[in-house]
Amino acid sequence: MIQQLSVKKPAAEESAAAAPLSKSKERPRGQSGQWVLGGGVLFVVALAGSLVAATVPRLRHDKELDAAAARSISTPPTVAVAIARRAPVLSEQTLPGNALPFREAALYARTTGYLKRWTVDIGDRVHEGQLLAEISSPDVDDQLAQARANLALAKTNLQVSEANLELAKITLDRDIASGNATAPEVVDQDRAQVKTTAAQVESAKSSIEVNQATVQQYTDLQSFQKIVAPFPGVITARNVDPGALLTADNPSETRELFHLVQTDPLRVFVNVPQVYATTIAPGQTAIVYRQENPEKQFTGKVTRTANALDPNTRTLLTQVDVPNPKDALRPGMYLRVKFVAIRDTPSVLIPSAAVVTRNDGPEIALLDDNKTVRYRKVTLGRDYGAEIEVVAGLEGGETVIVRPGDALAEGQTVQPAPSAK
Repeated sequence: MIQQLSVKKPAAEESAAAAPLSKSKERPRGQSGQWVLGGGVLFVVALAGSLVAATVPRLRHDKELDAAAARSISTPPTVAVAIARRAPVLSEQTLPGNALPFREAALYARTTGYLKRWTVDIGDRVHEGQLLAEISSPDVDDQLAQARANLALAKTNLQVSEANLELAKITLDRDIASGNATAPEVVDQDRAQVKTTAAQVESAKSSIEVNQATVQQYTDLQSFQKIVAPFPGVITARNVDPGALLTADNPSETRELFHLVQTDPLRVFVNVPQVYATTIAPGQTAIVYRQENPEKQFTGKVTRTANALDPNTRTLLTQVDVPNPKDALRPGMYLRVKFVAIRDTPSVLIPSAAVVTRNDGPEIALLDDNKTVRYRKVTLGRDYGAEIEVVAGLEGGETVIVRPGDALAEGQTVQPAPSAK
């Protein structure tokens, strides 16, 4: 076997061979350090540049703010203003109303019997006195005939009594004229007979009056067999058919025969709040319309008011009559009613935001001719939301400051903005 023998190089040769290798390794390490140093310098420069770029605009902005603050100190504040205007002479208030028929009636039977026939039905228009239905009551007819017979008998009895009275008077006069030929007791009997027959005459007369009243009673009951319309209107209900038994004078247990309403004119009731109650008076014009069709309006008049406010709601019940010949409005509708009244002393209207509330009452900030703030106490009236009414303290035409707040002081100079409505 051949053995390979390793020959050990001398140490000097090993060191000489390793020297170039170490030099080659040390050269790249020095170059990377130079690159790191250059990158650090560039980062520092970039950081400094970004700091400068961020600081300069901020300093410039702070300078601008300081300049604006200085200008704002020297410039008067700008405020929104509005012109106080006179309220219209005509005052309008629109309130909800409830439509009801001008007249309505529930018709019941006033005589007992069976319904013979009816001549109208639901929705039919009728005039006053028109026949609506007939009731068959044979017993009433019989009672009327009996009453008339009793009346005739009473009249005949009166004639008999009057004849007897006349005979008694003749007998008495003859006996008195005969003198002593007639006994006194006979004369006394004749006098008593005259008085008796005179009483019979009066009794017969009273009997006639009683029978006349009975005849009139059954005549009225017989007239009730015909149901007639008490006023012109529209039939809104019919609850019976021919052959139905009708009982008189028992409306709690008997259904009404007909229900009749008069819709022309139409009554509209409105509950007027206390704030408007003093402006409502009979004869005043009112405009009525349906909420879903406000363009079609109807002119009515206030006919009456309750003349006193309901203590529970603090409202005044008001009736408005509206002509309704074509039935454009129906009973039961929800309507809107616009009242038009003339103001005795027209007030001044200003924006609600112009009012300043103080402990001693409301005030208004006014702007005089020198653009100086002047506060004035006022008396407020109705609040309309965006606007409020001033009843004392303003005359109209003044320039008021809107939303003055608490920053504006008396006598301070301000700059008005364009007028706001």
